[in-house]
Amino acid sequence: MATAAKKVEPSAISQDDIRALLNVKPPQESIEYVNQMTYGDPGAGKTFFLGTCADHPSFSPFLLMDVEGGALTLHDRPDIDVVQVRSMKQCEEVIRTLQRNPGYYKAVGLDSGTELQKLDMRTVMKERYDAKPDTTDIYVPDQRAWGKSNERIRMIIRAIKDLPCHTFVTCLTATTIDDRTNRTMYYPSLPGKLKAEVSGFFDIVGFLRVVEEGGEDGEKIMVRKLQVAKTEYVIAKDRTARLGNVITNPTVPKMWSLIQGEGESPTQT
Repeated sequence: MATAAKKVEPSAISQDDIRALLNVKPPQESIEYVNQMTYGDPGAGKTFFLGTCADHPSFSPFLLMDVEGGALTLHDRPDIDVVQVRSMKQCEEVIRTLQRNPGYYKAVGLDSGTELQKLDMRTVMKERYDAKPDTTDIYVPDQRAWGKSNERIRMIIRAIKDLPCHTFVTCLTATTIDDRTNRTMYYPSLPGKLKAEVSGFFDIVGFLRVVEEGGEDGEKIMVRKLQVAKTEYVIAKDRTARLGNVITNPTVPKMWSLIQGEGESPTQT
């Protein structure tokens, strides 16, 4: 004979008690740390942008993890610390050191996520080849290799983003052509679903490009534009809702001023 299910009485605990047990807090009002992904073509100014962290006391001392070898751009900035990352083991050691010794660096940048993914894939394929040289083509990763590399990149970039300081990651730009409109679509150069998933980790995602504009004397000048508003053709976002659509000649101090409500209104086009 089946036994009737025991009736569970509603808990006598109050709503305030439940909220206390869950450590409930109101939505965050102030922004403690910036976490941002910036992507663009070579020469767009991504590394230079990261270097401007050293121009604001809230972001300096600044540590640059140079995977791409582009730190030469900052050769005239002795106030920036650079660590050359040339292996995945070294990358993981740097992150662990920062996790165990928080507080000194106020901002950390990784340049770039695109090159880090390539470095990781080379590491995965070398490990595979060393284990099975007779059946492995070191230059042709299979689905399992892609899955392993993508998961490790997710973990590393999330670990950087979760450091108790301002964090920045750059990527190169990848493009595709929209079959419907024949227009170019722009997004961070990461493989497969990784480009959207990693972008989702960050509060700010910006597409940095250089455009030609007319100067006061009628001469053409080159201007950097950081787009932080998503469109049908550009992956971008700004969870702070304080940066407008586009920042002209962006720097970290200018961006921080806008986030804090202290700067001029950003360009809306």
